[in-house]
Amino acid sequence: MSRWHSLLEYFQFPLKVMFFGVLLLGIGSTIVNTNVEFLWRADSDFTLMLSEILRYSGGFLINIFPVLVFLKLLTKNYEDSVPVILGFVSFFTIMVIVLFLKKTGFPEYFYSSILGVEINIPKGGIFTEGVHVPYNLGIFGLVLAYFISVRMYRRSRHYSMHGIFSFIDHDAYAMLSVIFISVLAGIMITYIWPIVIQVFLGIFTIIREDSSNPLNMFIYGITERLSALCNLSDIPRNAFWLNEYGGTLTDSFGVVYKGDINIWMAQQSLSITQVNAGKFITPFYIINIFIMPAFILAYYSLVSSKKDRKRYRLFIITAVLLSIICGNPLPIELFMLVLSPMLYIIYILIVGFLYAVFQIMGVSIGYSFTGSLMVANPGSSLDLLQYLRDPKYFQTMVTIGTVGAVCFLLFFIFTRIYFKKFAIGLSSLGDSKRVAKKIVQSLGGLDNILIVESTPDKITVGLDRRDKVDFSKLKECGAYLILESREGYMIRLGNISTIVKKEILIMKRNQMAEEEVPTKTEEKAPASRMAAKN
Repeated sequence: MSRWHSLLEYFQFPLKVMFFGVLLLGIGSTIVNTNVEFLWRADSDFTLMLSEILRYSGGFLINIFPVLVFLKLLTKNYEDSVPVILGFVSFFTIMVIVLFLKKTGFPEYFYSSILGVEINIPKGGIFTEGVHVPYNLGIFGLVLAYFISVRMYRRSRHYSMHGIFSFIDHDAYAMLSVIFISVLAGIMITYIWPIVIQVFLGIFTIIREDSSNPLNMFIYGITERLSALCNLSDIPRNAFWLNEYGGTLTDSFGVVYKGDINIWMAQQSLSITQVNAGKFITPFYIINIFIMPAFILAYYSLVSSKKDRKRYRLFIITAVLLSIICGNPLPIELFMLVLSPMLYIIYILIVGFLYAVFQIMGVSIGYSFTGSLMVANPGSSLDLLQYLRDPKYFQTMVTIGTVGAVCFLLFFIFTRIYFKKFAIGLSSLGDSKRVAKKIVQSLGGLDNILIVESTPDKITVGLDRRDKVDFSKLKECGAYLILESREGYMIRLGNISTIVKKEILIMKRNQMAEEEVPTKTEEKAPASRMAAKN
């Protein structure tokens, strides 16, 4: 499990970039949000241009997260630029092969120009005229390119430069191997990905046929969030938010509105009543305003060091406000997934249940939006302001507030309980006491530990003698990063850190109690001898 937790080191910088992207997107969206017109009016060309720059810059930074992780993995594992070049060559080779050999006829949202991979084919060729783009592969194209480039790079280091091909050096051999394997991988994808698309379409059809069924909404909720995790969120969002899978509405003039968002905006502007319009959006308000802040605050409450709490405070406040006001849960979801996969699974199930529960209760609040899905951030508190002032949505607001408060309390409590008691179950190292004993031995014994502090993903220990630390044993115990500081050693253990710190403190208290017993016995012995003499 330590190898999984070590991904957090690779994710840290990309997550910071994504967090900054969410901030830019939130500021840009807030500037033009009609619900804040009492503070300012965004009616000048400069203001509108600034808003668009911020929104699309933020959306771009969010979307390139997989690319940043891809680069981080390649650069951190090898002190060489060749693997990075091989990785990009592999990725573009795969995408170009997919572009030319892909099957057509699927809805357009199953295709996407990724990193500019598109070709404008003129009339008269063997291919259809027009702009051609590959399948939207999400993170899977990059994952495949990573493994191909790493495998071929390692293999090239053992390549023997003898014989008639001796003019081919290690790097050239790696490049040729990567291109050849990537072509085969691209061909393979053109056969496999249509099956994935058919699975998507099958799920979408089931949901569309009876979207009033809570079970179908449960399936949608899980599918949408897992798609976001794989950088494929545009597929279900396009299908249900903007196209016929989200329903259709025909007004009195014969205009047809397709998709949940379009129907919601139509009923708001034309005062058309459409039961449950907005049902594909409603749980986002609970996720952004209640669940994400609950996780962030629960994490912060488990930081035991006053120094760390002071250092994290501004970030925690910013993260909570950003989630509530700007509404994009993806950075926190990714952090949660890497830090505690089991907690993420519980979270996904809760999201699915929210879709089902709101369907049962007949509660729905939509999202007014136009533009590219890249800059969509549904579920912010600003979007609720207009409905708080509308009497016909009073009961809906009360219901959302009540459900949200319950979700906040439950997820806050469950997060704390998970890190304090159950996180050790994800480790293959056994029970918490055995893990703590191994770590104590690696640190030179209990007597060598002067102080221990923790956060949900690391412990910090102050030691009497640092030369007693056995780093190899610490790594065997699951430590994937060890840093020395003025206070001692910062040891990243993943989600077992809070439990390990608690067990070490218990061991220290037990040791002190055992040392006090002989002392009291020795004090009583002279007194008993004096009494015997008398």
